[in-house]
This record gives sequence, C-alpha cells and structure tokens, in this order.
Amino acid sequence: DGIISALDRDITIDGKTKKLLQTNAAINPGNSGGGLFNDEGQLIGLVVAKSSGEEIEGLGFAIPINDVVNILDDLKEYGYVKGRISLGVSLLDINSQQMALMYRVGQTGCYIYSTEDNSAAAKAGLRSGDCITAINGTEVSTSEDVKTILNSCSVGDTIQMTILRNGESKTVSVTLQEYIPSEISNTSTVTSSSVSGLTAM
Repeated sequence: DGIISALDRDITIDGKTKKLLQTNAAINPGNSGGGLFNDEGQLIGLVVAKSSGEEIEGLGFAIPINDVVNILDDLKEYGYVKGRISLGVSLLDINSQQMALMYRVGQTGCYIYSTEDNSAAAKAGLRSGDCITAINGTEVSTSEDVKTILNSCSVGDTIQMTILRNGESKTVSVTLQEYIPSEISNTSTVTSSSVSGLTAM
C-alpha cells in the first residue's frame, strides 16, 4: 500500500551507508533506479534496494529525491557529478599465493595494476606493481579497504599512502584530484578490460 515508514534509515549497500526512505511499496528485482512516487504523482525518491530477509516482506528503500537534485543539476550543467575524488588507478586484489605466483609478486595484498596519465597517483610517483599497505596510518589489504578510506576524503585532500615496492616500504603524499570522465576531460586513460577483478579509483 505504499506506506513510507521511515525517512532516514541508515542502510549499508556495497560498503556505503546511506540515509534512505523506507517503504512497503512493491519492489521487484530490476526496479533499482526506478522512481518512487507519492499519491500526487510527484517523484520523491529513487529505488535502490529491497529487503532480502526470509522473515521480512515488503521492505524497500529509496534515495530521497532531495539528495538527488544536486547530482541532477551537476549532470545537466557539467555532464558529470562534481566533487567526487579520483586517485587515478586500477587496483587488483591478490588474495592467494597461487595468484601471487601468477603475477610474480612476493605477497598477497592490494596492488596498483595501472595508473592514468596526469592522475593524482601518477603525479605522486605511484606505479604499476606497488602494493598498498596503509593509508593515513590505517592498514589496508584489499581494494575495498582503500575505497572505504577514500570515501571519507575530499577533492584537494592530501593522503599519506604507504606502499611496498621491490621489498622496500615507503610513504608518499598523494593530493586527490576531482574525478572528471575521460570523454569530458579528453585525457588518455589506461584500460584493462582484459583483466578480471580490477577496481578503478
């Protein structure tokens, strides 16, 4: 019956916590990105998830439309969302000794697979094969760990990234840049579509 039962539920999706509308409107697989409307036909949210619990039925979640307006304005004016950070790397999680042998590295961990030209990472001297072990003193071992830390940063922030290169640990300062899609910035990027498991940041 379309009842909105909460206006600011903290829901974690793909490692990110968002404040979402909670509704019992029917939401089916494939509805993500669809509109949630009120009884006057006004768009009030964008559907992003539904509960998958066995004992819970009819719980769905949507991003409040007020949180979407600024994104829409940026897309219309600039063609992309301003203020999002970019490290300018593709990361590869090496999580087994067999995988480490295949890539000829000495240990498991989160590795830089490639860097983009003129990116924050390239300017800081990071390069393919570097193993990221810590950011701002917090240990990391996966690309998800890196993403979690970067999500709390802003454009222009300088982070301290500890890497392992040729068996030696070193710390480099990286000033984060704004993410601008390549079709807008016209800068060359490294594509690695032939390798599975890559995470772009």
